[in-house]
Amino acid sequence: MTIFRTGGVDIAPSAFLPGASTEVSFHPVWSALIRTTEGNVLFDTGLHPVHVERPDATFGPGNLKVVMAKEDSIVSRLSEIGIRPDDIAIVVNSHLHFDHAGNNGAFPKATFVVQGDHLAFAKGKPNFPGVYWDIPELSYLPVAGRARVAPGLEVVPTPGHAPGHQSLVVDLAETGRVVLCGDAAFTRLNLERGEIKQPDEAAAKESMALIRSLVEGDLDRVFTSHDPASFARWRHAPSVYR
Repeated sequence: MTIFRTGGVDIAPSAFLPGASTEVSFHPVWSALIRTTEGNVLFDTGLHPVHVERPDATFGPGNLKVVMAKEDSIVSRLSEIGIRPDDIAIVVNSHLHFDHAGNNGAFPKATFVVQGDHLAFAKGKPNFPGVYWDIPELSYLPVAGRARVAPGLEVVPTPGHAPGHQSLVVDLAETGRVVLCGDAAFTRLNLERGEIKQPDEAAAKESMALIRSLVEGDLDRVFTSHDPASFARWRHAPSVYR
């Protein structure tokens, strides 16, 4: 498993955790590549490179500020380790927000695994801009509940951030089990405190409890979505988790 930084956003931690700082700071956006015997699997596709020159391209000025360099495009990140878009067999989207599905269009030969209820929920909604994912040539495989993706990979529903949000459980030969949790938990503090700001906070707290149970309480095995402190400690490409 290889982790790539794919840009980031400037946002106050208080948007993620009740009582946290209201001072705006940088929070990373990332994607992960998992190599399996059934092909390469990509978890989330990050931000679209349109944001390199136009940080406000998606939602306009005065809203969330995107921070992105040219090399942060997932296609560029993959090329650094010799992987082309056509080498990706499966993409698992935790959900279809613009920072998690922004580059779906770069992988027309992949199968996109998304919870069916999330696919239905996101379609046509302005806060899930279809320009990045609702593309005719893309092939979506809607699943219902827990589902095997490839050897050692399973998607698990973790709603709260949005209906049908899902996390990816990865069982690695040497590292053991890890969970890529998308926006089910933005930071490690969300999991430690059992508190989070989400549209459905009751469902979100149940999802965080599930994630903790999947790793038997070992939060070092959970990869949260936008945590600068945790991200700094992780191995990044070209380093790998085996």
